[in-house]
Amino acid sequence: MSRWIRVQTSIFDHEVFAAEPFSEREAWLWLISKAAWKDTVHRIGASVMPVPAGSLFVTIREMQAAWKWTSTRRVHQFLELLSSQNMIETCSETGKTLVTVGNYSKYQNAETHSETPESAEAKQKRNTKDTSTPDTNTSSLRSDVCPEPEKSAPGSPTVIELPTVNGDMVLISLADVAEWSEAFPAVNVRQQLAAMRSWLNANPKNRKTSKGMKRFVVSWLTRDQDRGGGRQHPQAQAPPRPQSPSMQRHHDIHARLKRELYGEPDEQFAGQTVDLAAGDFRSH
Repeated sequence: MSRWIRVQTSIFDHEVFAAEPFSEREAWLWLISKAAWKDTVHRIGASVMPVPAGSLFVTIREMQAAWKWTSTRRVHQFLELLSSQNMIETCSETGKTLVTVGNYSKYQNAETHSETPESAEAKQKRNTKDTSTPDTNTSSLRSDVCPEPEKSAPGSPTVIELPTVNGDMVLISLADVAEWSEAFPAVNVRQQLAAMRSWLNANPKNRKTSKGMKRFVVSWLTRDQDRGGGRQHPQAQAPPRPQSPSMQRHHDIHARLKRELYGEPDEQFAGQTVDLAAGDFRSH
């Protein structure tokens, strides 16, 4: 086997190299350094995803920023190159990309490179054990399907998903909707969330980051609250108050006098209307 060296993963954050973009070799080493060294989990929105050893969840834009590359297209092409050489496997069905480093357990297992020399007898015993025991963890960590997301915590189901500038989805839970409905009583929160999703889909360049998404939601709801909100409706007018008996008699007398003086109104009359205020038409 070739020589190997131990390198702290903090080398990628060292100020001496901070200004330089990564080479493809450095990008490959970055993926190895960021991969989980043992089985773990990773939260995406309201879901908790299993992450096997040798894998990591990351977005294309996060890799572009970390590697200081000028375009996401170059990142895509590099990942495709690694995949074609069976160096990695990728799965992008969860809003983030799951990158699995091939042969990670073979080369990064702490027992593989022991600082203490093994005796021939101990090494032979270990080799015998390895060959007689079925290997349940393949060296390539291959998976035919993406890991199934675990169910969200009870009492906090997802109401809607909002797309971010990185292509991820921020999950808005029922608890979030309840909190905002209480804070903005004049706003139909669910209706406005649907409007936000439509706006974000139509304006991908103006989308927010995952961290800034809820601040964007609160700002949107605040403006809608200040405008009166979408849930406010004009108050129904109260029915007219019934007239008192004396006022009703006065109204009846007035109506009867009009009929006696002017007669019943003829709805079929289509002649010229005389304006009595235009002159004095009394006989002299």
